[in-house]
Amino acid sequence: MTDDQLPRPNMTPMIDVVFQLLVFFLVSMKFKTLDIKIETRLPKHAGIAIDITRPDDRLKLTARLDRPANGAARLKLDGRILGNTRDAASWARLHEIVRTVRARHVARGGDPAVIEAEVDAAPAVPTGVVIELVDAFVAADFEHVRFTGTPLGVR
Repeated sequence: MTDDQLPRPNMTPMIDVVFQLLVFFLVSMKFKTLDIKIETRLPKHAGIAIDITRPDDRLKLTARLDRPANGAARLKLDGRILGNTRDAASWARLHEIVRTVRARHVARGGDPAVIEAEVDAAPAVPTGVVIELVDAFVAADFEHVRFTGTPLGVR
């Protein structure tokens, strides 16, 4: 028999099996992670404080006075529109919400000294309206009332 007549084994299935075994061993192999080998020594004199600090427990209300086109300032409390400043019902809603927020906070055992109020007014809002808004917070016994005011061109 010549070389052309000798039976030859089919190599395709054997190559497939070898590749499957190769893939199996690569997938099932567990690599050692580098972080196990690295020894670290954290500094004792710097970093996280030993004293545990509590998150800020302050309750904050933000009132904004925007100046719409109709001439009356628009009154917002924490993003919620209460109405315009010429409407007595808007001021009544503001007084009611502010008193309710303080009363609920105190009823839950909260310290009334941690309640803060922030007044933000557009530059064109009359000073009397801003003072009336600050007075609403003071009348509700807010100890910390802060005026921020928005510079021209920011709104």
